[in-house]
Amino acid sequence: MYHRMLPYIFASLLSSIALPVFASDDLSGIWQGTLGKSKIRVCFNEYGTGSYYYQRYLTPIRLEQVDNHWQEDKQTGFWQFDNVSEQQLIGRWSNKEWTSTDPSKAQPSASSKSLTIKLERQISPDAINDCSSDAFNQPLEIAPRLSRGKWQPFDNTDSIAPKAHQPQQINYRQLSYGTEISLEFKGEQTGIPAINQWLKQKLTSKTQLEETFETRRRMLAQIGLPITDETGAEPSFINQHWLSVRFYRWAAGYGAGGINRSFTSFNLSDGKPFNPWQWFSEDVALDEMRNQLPPALRAKLFADMEVVEDCDNSDGSGYFYLTLSPKGIEIWETPNGSGCENEFTLNPQEAMPFATEYGKSQLKLME
Repeated sequence: MYHRMLPYIFASLLSSIALPVFASDDLSGIWQGTLGKSKIRVCFNEYGTGSYYYQRYLTPIRLEQVDNHWQEDKQTGFWQFDNVSEQQLIGRWSNKEWTSTDPSKAQPSASSKSLTIKLERQISPDAINDCSSDAFNQPLEIAPRLSRGKWQPFDNTDSIAPKAHQPQQINYRQLSYGTEISLEFKGEQTGIPAINQWLKQKLTSKTQLEETFETRRRMLAQIGLPITDETGAEPSFINQHWLSVRFYRWAAGYGAGGINRSFTSFNLSDGKPFNPWQWFSEDVALDEMRNQLPPALRAKLFADMEVVEDCDNSDGSGYFYLTLSPKGIEIWETPNGSGCENEFTLNPQEAMPFATEYGKSQLKLME
């Protein structure tokens, strides 16, 4: 994904715009016109990046200023402007790089294809003068179609439950809504329709779609790329009574610090979501994914823990996920590559002494 490459892209930008022939802010703003016979809309940011799309396709293509010309992402095209004014740009597009760095002598090679570019400046209704403007983005911001993948069975071969307690077969498939990913389930359990409704509403949320558009605008303004968050979803647990889904999001432009994991568990009888943390603490909200360990559980898990000098979480004072697994209860910290993360697995009998009365009644269902 593009956002994994951001450090390299920023480094490339710094080197490529050091000595531009014309200042990039001479072009900053929104432009509309033609590339050959095709209608296009173009935006230029202040510091040597931009983007454009064909109005019949609405797929942004990144532009980067390199020496005296602009080149498209993956070098699929090269732009040279011969006539630059405040209101109009006239130049040429070529599928191959120019033969000279002197703008007065620059020519596409003899074997290249060349098209005329003619652009007129546009004023955005929101008065923003870069690639995050309404004028550039509003044509792109249409509700995506919901698409569905192929059905596949859920693999439950690692379950510790006796065969008689194994769930009825459940199949699932991936749902896509733009760049957002979710799941749909198929089975005879009475809660499946309600679970599917919950998952679809979360996937197609108007608020989430607006956040996706806002992220794309931000990245277009920063580096000219139409980047959005990377997302994923997969089933993580199932037994006779419950089903859990793991959601993944990597926020665009934030590196490893932008990775977020969340889990939602559902009751297969009525489809209602629940948080297994609530089996051990009555004060945990439904959407609180990470929490500190209850004192008694913390004392048990870290009683014999070896103190590691370079790790500051050897005492269990950090925040932990608590998720259902085929082996029982998984308690773990977010992996960060330090080697200091703690993780524990408790079977239902081991977890029972630390659960609330309600939690004990639920843990008995895992035996």
